[in-house]
Amino acid sequence: MVPENVLRIQAERQAAAQPAAVVDDFLPPELRVPSHDQIAGQMMPWSQPIVLDGDVVACAQCGAYRDWIIISTNDQVWLRCRAGHQQHEQRLTTAWFNRNSGPSDATFSSFEDCLRHLGH
Repeated sequence: MVPENVLRIQAERQAAAQPAAVVDDFLPPELRVPSHDQIAGQMMPWSQPIVLDGDVVACAQCGAYRDWIIISTNDQVWLRCRAGHQQHEQRLTTAWFNRNSGPSDATFSSFEDCLRHLGH
């Protein structure tokens, strides 16, 4: 006759060997946020002047110094003025962008759609 504690241990081992029930706990597709590898970049409006190293950043083409769209893409940060001129700003990093941007409120299939959403 097998002792009771041996039977209990065998039952516990068999239960542990059974695959756990799979539960689909993911959000429905319409509520999921795209991961970073599924988007080309992020944008945010920045209405005030940007001051870096004590200097106010101005558009290299028209001299505008406020009302920017800041674009983070491919580990680079770009500034876009209201006139549509874009310039790479090497003093800003993706980490800076992530610290200063809020949560995304929308995703868009094109660059132009996002600009329209941001009022540019």
